[in-house]
Amino acid sequence: MSEPSRRELSRRGLLGPDEGWSLAPVAAWLAIEGRRIADPEALLTGLAGRLDAASAGIDRLSFSVVTLNPLLIAWNCLWRRGQGTSIFRGSHGAQNSDAYIGSPLQFVREQQRVFRRRIESLDEERDHRFLHEMRAAGMTDYAALPMVFGTGTVNVLTVATMSAPGFDDASLERIEALANLLAPLVEIIEARRMALGLLDAFIGPRISERILHGQVKRGDGDRIEAAFWYSDLRGFTELSEALPAADLLHLLNDYFENCAAAAAVRGGEILQFIGDAILIVFEIKRPQDEARVCEGALDAAIDAFDSIAVVNHRRRHGGLPQIEFGLGLHLGAVTHANVGAPNRLAFNVVGPAVNKTARIQALTKEAGVPLLLSEEFATRVKRPLRSLGRFNLRGASGAHEVFAVEEER
Repeated sequence: MSEPSRRELSRRGLLGPDEGWSLAPVAAWLAIEGRRIADPEALLTGLAGRLDAASAGIDRLSFSVVTLNPLLIAWNCLWRRGQGTSIFRGSHGAQNSDAYIGSPLQFVREQQRVFRRRIESLDEERDHRFLHEMRAAGMTDYAALPMVFGTGTVNVLTVATMSAPGFDDASLERIEALANLLAPLVEIIEARRMALGLLDAFIGPRISERILHGQVKRGDGDRIEAAFWYSDLRGFTELSEALPAADLLHLLNDYFENCAAAAAVRGGEILQFIGDAILIVFEIKRPQDEARVCEGALDAAIDAFDSIAVVNHRRRHGGLPQIEFGLGLHLGAVTHANVGAPNRLAFNVVGPAVNKTARIQALTKEAGVPLLLSEEFATRVKRPLRSLGRFNLRGASGAHEVFAVEEER
């Protein structure tokens, strides 16, 4: 066995050298208490406290983690003495920024080895601006170390001190050992954060919460009352035949994004994208909230049309086809349940309320009005409305009165 391998398997490899401050109580805390902490800020705050108790002399401590998320490429948890702990999130593209290129984080991730710099003697041209910021904050010594997950992903643990002597070799060896001890705990936290982020992005917060709380069997679900939004693009078949794939996806994403944004700020959640259609639910948790929720859903619909009008203004100037859609709003109750084949499940809404909402949306073409409301929905809102009469809706018995928003004069 090689000398490095022997060292890694030894007490020194696990805890660092015996001389100076001891990593042993910090390692014990990580193994017994730290592993139970699911929140990264709480973990880092607790770790900073244990390092302080061990007289490690660390004034700034952080770990940076690469993630898999539609919006983020990485996140960073940072503790600073006297300022507490906070989380920073790096969006896709951050790896191409001046803040990252040439930084200690890039060095460690690409070289997979320790970066260390005494800060009091920086070179204005050679050293990254981050190190100059560290000096301005009063730091004298800085180190960034690989924190390697079981998957092989290289993440980064960083430490800095305001102590004049800086870190001695024994302290740096202990901090290297700390990176190995901390890695599996942060990996567990990242796995959960990644799973939650992906679930929220692909199936929505409502369904992901239910799955994580145990509603995973076929048939699991409950009855909900809600205001329902169903919108559908106009002329999508023609658009899909006429536009290049990239242009079609851009149009779809503009439509989806503006509708989702308008609904989200008023408590709406997308349950499904159905081709070029969107089903959004505004859940009513108490009977006394019916009017407020319906008002919010109607405001969201009007905001969506206004936002798309701005998008269409840009599209006209670019010679691109307009985004046109119809939208139906209805109030009712459905069963929100886990359905499907035994090995392929999905949460879905089951009940006539969703079908009626879709049929009201389809009626917007015939009525020549882009936004229509059911009678059940209309009676809960105070905004001026006008009745368009009663219509037969496919799949729904009897004639149903529908309403449009009265245009302001």
